[in-house]
Amino acid sequence: MSGLLIPASSHADGAWMDVNIRANIVANTCKINVSDGGQVQLPVVPRSWFFNTDGSNKYSANQDAGGTRFTVQVTDCDDIASGAASKLHFSFSPQSGSLAVGNKQVFANDKEQESDGAKNVGIVIFSDAFHQNVLSQDGSSDVIFDVTSKQNSFAYLTDYAFYARYQNIGQVTSGRVTSNVLVSVIYE
Repeated sequence: MSGLLIPASSHADGAWMDVNIRANIVANTCKINVSDGGQVQLPVVPRSWFFNTDGSNKYSANQDAGGTRFTVQVTDCDDIASGAASKLHFSFSPQSGSLAVGNKQVFANDKEQESDGAKNVGIVIFSDAFHQNVLSQDGSSDVIFDVTSKQNSFAYLTDYAFYARYQNIGQVTSGRVTSNVLVSVIYE
């Protein structure tokens, strides 16, 4: 199910405004828990961490370079009486609706516009099982786990590991980095 927030506004002239609302309601959702209450704490790093000695970028957004591990635990999937899920689809999206400017595989720093926010740095998330960025080059997200062999005993109701790290998108300035990311899981 998708949520929608529409800010209220008023017009002195009484003009009407058309609003288009789109939502997606699905019956095949799963309940999840994220480790540590959903807080993933990355280590403090110097600005030099982002660059090689020649000044070039150390990592690209699609380069598996490890990071801080966290898990998404699938605890229940609605309407599965027989345990017949064959695939789990994990989707990651920015809560703000915006990815980093210039790179759709990087979650933007939500603090960048604040006085103490780091500039030109965001967060990338990788699947531990596949060692791939959870965001495709176009910014879409669909990490698919085949759970066909785990159907009979509901063994797919388990922890799925991911890891997060910093990713520069230009010359980094010091400051705080925070990315609020939404995770959803559906089955087929």
